[in-house]
Amino acid sequence: MLSFKQGHKNLFALTASALLPLVLVACGGSNQNDKQAENSTGAVQAAPPQAAPVSAGVMSFTGKRQNYTITRLSSSYTVTDTVSTAGTVTVPASVSVLQFSDFRVNLAIGDKANSLSTTSLNNLLDLYVAFFNRVPDADGLSYWIDQLKGGMTEAQIADSFYLVALQSPTLTGYSASMGNDDFIRIIYKNVLGRSGDTAPNAAEIEYWSSQLRNGAPKGSIVRAILVAARDYANDPTWGWVTKLLNNKLDVANYFAVQQGLSYLTLNDNITKTMAIDSAVTSTSTAAALSLIGVSGNPFNQIISSYGSPDSLANICTPTGEKSWVRAHLDDVYLWYHDIINVPPTQYSTPQDYFQALIVKSKDRFSFTSEQGSIDDYFQSGEDVNYGYNLVREGSKIRIRYVQPGSPADIAQLKRGTTIISVDGVGLGSYIEDPQYYALYPLKSETHSFEVQDTGAIASRVVTMTAKTVTTAPVLQNQVLNVNGKKIGYMVFTDHIRTAEAPLVSSMRSFQQAGIDELVLDLRYNGGGYLYIANELASMIGGSKVSNQVFEQLQFNDKHADETADNTSTFSDTDNYYRPLPKLNLPRVFVLTGSGTCSASESIINGLTPFMQVILIGNTSCGKPYGFRQTNNCNTAYFAIQFAGVNAVGKGDYTNGFTPACTVSDDLNHDLGNTAESRLSAALTYARTGACPASSFSPAPPPALSNPIRDKDMRPWQSIKLLRSVNAQSR
Repeated sequence: MLSFKQGHKNLFALTASALLPLVLVACGGSNQNDKQAENSTGAVQAAPPQAAPVSAGVMSFTGKRQNYTITRLSSSYTVTDTVSTAGTVTVPASVSVLQFSDFRVNLAIGDKANSLSTTSLNNLLDLYVAFFNRVPDADGLSYWIDQLKGGMTEAQIADSFYLVALQSPTLTGYSASMGNDDFIRIIYKNVLGRSGDTAPNAAEIEYWSSQLRNGAPKGSIVRAILVAARDYANDPTWGWVTKLLNNKLDVANYFAVQQGLSYLTLNDNITKTMAIDSAVTSTSTAAALSLIGVSGNPFNQIISSYGSPDSLANICTPTGEKSWVRAHLDDVYLWYHDIINVPPTQYSTPQDYFQALIVKSKDRFSFTSEQGSIDDYFQSGEDVNYGYNLVREGSKIRIRYVQPGSPADIAQLKRGTTIISVDGVGLGSYIEDPQYYALYPLKSETHSFEVQDTGAIASRVVTMTAKTVTTAPVLQNQVLNVNGKKIGYMVFTDHIRTAEAPLVSSMRSFQQAGIDELVLDLRYNGGGYLYIANELASMIGGSKVSNQVFEQLQFNDKHADETADNTSTFSDTDNYYRPLPKLNLPRVFVLTGSGTCSASESIINGLTPFMQVILIGNTSCGKPYGFRQTNNCNTAYFAIQFAGVNAVGKGDYTNGFTPACTVSDDLNHDLGNTAESRLSAALTYARTGACPASSFSPAPPPALSNPIRDKDMRPWQSIKLLRSVNAQSR
């Protein structure tokens, strides 16, 4: 049994006398075969008591590592000074170490790491974290890779690390005299962060102690606990433990392998690497990467065995496109470690192959779509449709809202209208493909619809021709005068490029009106560009969020430099560097539903550390992830590439944000009508400080014998995008 409690603390104080033995042994040692950790009798000993010497020529540079770009060529390296006129130099073949004013760079570590399986390399990195709470230096890691390649088993290396830890009990907490129970407590404290009130209970201690009594080596027990902790990846209570361990693993890989770094002194190789490891949390690696101070040039980044996506791009044959899909996912996908390979020949299209590779246990969002329609929508809000937004209520299909000037608007369809049939075929619990494609056309076509307006006794028939409709992302904004207070109300549906101007205009009108409260209606907003979410949140928060972190993005371990470079602060200006209006309100009411997703949730999450955010409606969709749109052969691929956390490190809202007041959507009243249930509830809360009587009554599900088979015809309307050469989004 394993239970966990988070505790991000430095576990021990450093002293000069305690540092030397740990550094000399754990950082590496001589390559002499007679000093390996296993003696002739098979007993495991500590690693050799000397630091790794420089084994080849050293090329020195006067500046800091960050001021140079190291480029790996096919058989050599070049170093370019990026801050002076020194230019580029070629590294002689005899040189295997570059020395800067702050770091040594081991040029051989990349090839050595590539010679191991990913699992074996990660196991070595884990040992540094587990026994010493630090990231490895490249020279020390190189030594242990040599030992592993030379015949030592991972279990023997783990036991060697344990013997090293025994040499500095005040530093590590391990001592030769401690009993089994105390040993387990130290592991829980050092590895899992549990001590004091959250210390393991008797049953937990007994489970592991019994294995020690049965002969399991202590180093192996530590490895077993690490493995067990990672089994909690999807656990709603303890999943953070896996994230913490994986984040530490990512930083360790970035420091020692991708950057090949070691500090110049023994003391720094312990104190600074421990500080880096201590800065890692379950939600962020940004502080740790900042301490490293080297970003943007991971010259030893491991090349995927599936090839480079760039070299495989735009080979527009079924085989070529599938090869690109696999390489692309292995490169950027947040959960690339968890992909289960399937034969590409089993799938007729690259899009189907993409979906087969997606990790369904973690990812319900990645998708593909035709490139042109996506580009048109996010840049100009254009899409071929009738201009309505539909929802299923049991066996009924009803209209949630209508775009002004659209075919639906011209046909006088309103919020709450029920669509009874299409082209004479009734719409019940089960709808065939022809009716779906008539409801959600992908091109201009004409269909007839039998509809029943809200409150009407009889139905009527309308004929509509789908056309290019330009979305109005701010569907409504008004100032309501309620009980002597001015309350701003805005319906915002899409984080697209054209949303910026109406959002700024709406906020400025609210500012000029001197509103007392704001009700932001995001119930139908599935996301889009993250910079739009940032600007809106900045206008709401005002001076209290100025220069504060809006969202920190976290990419996979192959792109740790992007994690370091993607901290988004609240914006003071729009996309054209014009000052944004600021409301400076103490709180905001947000109307939410299951369609409140992604970039919309970023607004909620980003503002929460700085002001009261009161949610009214239903639980949001739960998508703290985002993409960069990546195009290949006219298909836009959206694989989850990053997760986002707010200024206090919160980002684990995969179950959605739960509202303070649960209120069902009210299609019987227009949006902006103070009698509409969700708006009414917000107004009641603003007046009384409490929710109204519960009015949540979702539509009943259809009978099991007649299942609904709804499709998401445009999944790209519920995403988070980051603005870049390839659009980046949530």
